Amino acid sequence: MNNSIEVFSEKNQLSCVKEIISTLKHDDLPPSSFKVDFKLSKGRMISEEDNNTVLSFDTKENTSLRSIIDYICEVEDVTDEDIKLFESFRSGVIDKLNKEDEKNEIRDILREKVFKGTPKEVVPIEVLEVRDVEISDLPEIDYVLVVKKMAPANYQGSSISDDLFTEKQNTGDDFDDIIKRKKEAGDERYKYVDGVEVRKTFFEITIPLFADYSLKELSVSGNDS
Repeated sequence: MNNSIEVFSEKNQLSCVKEIISTLKHDDLPPSSFKVDFKLSKGRMISEEDNNTVLSFDTKENTSLRSIIDYICEVEDVTDEDIKLFESFRSGVIDKLNKEDEKNEIRDILREKVFKGTPKEVVPIEVLEVRDVEISDLPEIDYVLVVKKMAPANYQGSSISDDLFTEKQNTGDDFDDIIKRKKEAGDERYKYVDGVEVRKTFFEITIPLFADYSLKELSVSGNDS
């Protein structure tokens, strides 16, 4: 097994930065991989200092990012030196993502993925700062269930999420089959259930950042002739 110095090397930092940019740019990621929360007033973003954007995704096999997570999971006796090397590694990745070339890549990604291809002449994103890069293994369940019901007004049904999780764990059936079986068995809790939506909420790579999404002020030139 590799040691911490090899895994958390400068070379791996560079590889991880390239993989982050490439994944966000080229992979078919779900909408939940691009979360933004901001407000505009007359085209200007209301000033705030907190992170307003989170980029997230899972790693692929045979990548530097995957090797980092595998190593973290394999190490049994974590030393203070391991922790220092890992934190230094994360800081290095953050610093490299905050270099101007990488920030320009992220700006392009945000305009394409979040603003549906809006040009930089409209959304320049003049201020962008990557605040953190979180790297972690996934929990056993990395999603939440949104239960869809076609119930009459004022109907107060009991929660079935825990029951669905338990049934899936015990039987391995998908949620639609479980719901169908419960309905056929006359389970009143499922009477108005129309289905479930699985929403992924946990990712192996999470990148909080701040970005200024103010719109570009367009000058209007008049013609008096």
